[in-house]
Amino acid sequence: MNLACFKEKDVNYSWKTIYVGVIQKFFDLKVISDYAIELMDQGNDDDFINELAWGIKPDELQSVLFELKRKYFPNVDEGGNDYKFEEQKLRFIYLSKLNDAMNDEDELLNGIAGFYNNNGYPEDMVSFINYMPQEVPTTKKELIERFHQFLDSENEKINER
Repeated sequence: MNLACFKEKDVNYSWKTIYVGVIQKFFDLKVISDYAIELMDQGNDDDFINELAWGIKPDELQSVLFELKRKYFPNVDEGGNDYKFEEQKLRFIYLSKLNDAMNDEDELLNGIAGFYNNNGYPEDMVSFINYMPQEVPTTKKELIERFHQFLDSENEKINER
């Protein structure tokens, strides 16, 4: 994923989004420089932002993440609402891009299940995971329809804030 994905879906992002996205491995470290350049283009001439625009090395990542958190959102903790909201945005973008990229129902359902498996088995996704038992027999089309309803609901929640 990259920042263009957020722009395509008209979802706002900030250093918090970048921070959570890098920690959760939705982004690689290049996104830090991309966002710094974007901020510079908007007129931000902060020395730290200027340094980040030149790129960071993998061995600098932890100290850069620490400095971003300290400087821009020191009160955001992993279990807190702000952190969870950023995770929700990242999940929405990832699943939306997956939905856009997959034409085959089986591939889409397997991709969704893969995300589910790799991201802590979110309870709010159970109703459209193809290998999870459902209360009533469910077709692929019904699972995909539930997934689309979920994406619509997530989009509304993100845009309310």
